[in-house]
Amino acid sequence: MLLVLGLALLAQVVYYALLIVSDTFEYFWEDLKAWPRWLLVDFAWCFLVVAAVAMLFFWRRTILEHERNKYHLQALDNQLSPHFVFNNFSILADLIEVDPQRASSYLMNLTKVYRYALSHLDHDTVTLQEELEFMQRYLALLKQRFGDSIDVRIADDVSAHKGSIPPAALQILIENAIKHNEHTETRPLVINVTADDHHVFVSNNKQPMTAADSVHLGQQNLVERYRLLTWKKVSISDTPDNYCVTIPLITT
Repeated sequence: MLLVLGLALLAQVVYYALLIVSDTFEYFWEDLKAWPRWLLVDFAWCFLVVAAVAMLFFWRRTILEHERNKYHLQALDNQLSPHFVFNNFSILADLIEVDPQRASSYLMNLTKVYRYALSHLDHDTVTLQEELEFMQRYLALLKQRFGDSIDVRIADDVSAHKGSIPPAALQILIENAIKHNEHTETRPLVINVTADDHHVFVSNNKQPMTAADSVHLGQQNLVERYRLLTWKKVSISDTPDNYCVTIPLITT
């Protein structure tokens, strides 16, 4: 309220300054007794206009905060989904029986993946370097889960680029590729992660599953999070042989 009152007073001063510059101001001198009334009327109008603009601004910001929180929670749900939990703990249980040392390593990576999910997904962005460190843990889990049927190749120069992306952005795109494509050791799914100064590219050879769900909820979640964060847009290239998602690097 104090902010609105202050802005209204400032708007009134600017209004009178404009009147002084124009020829209209001389009419106010014709009746000095009317000045208190005009001051109050002018201030009331300035107050109403500023209050309306302020209410619109804060209402819009509330809507954006609500949407941002919704997509953060959806991203967290994807990370901690029962399916994801079940697969990882099933693998861990098998490893404990046959190879306790590998089970220990797997549990450490799994713990760090969940820690990252819980501590970073309420952030709007993370640095590309932070995301790549998380990906190393996540790819170790994929290796245990899928073996050589999934081949994720992150170019050496990706870490040299500066900028930020939404947390778990790369994981969402890699999970999306795995979910919608067949992959076997004789016919592996190859996922490439490359970058330039302004974008990160995640592409894969297409080996589509006929029964795969085509809703792409995780990818749509990522698109909406970018919409709330920046004017830069996610772009998708879909050809008969290759699927590529380009996400912008967010710089401040």
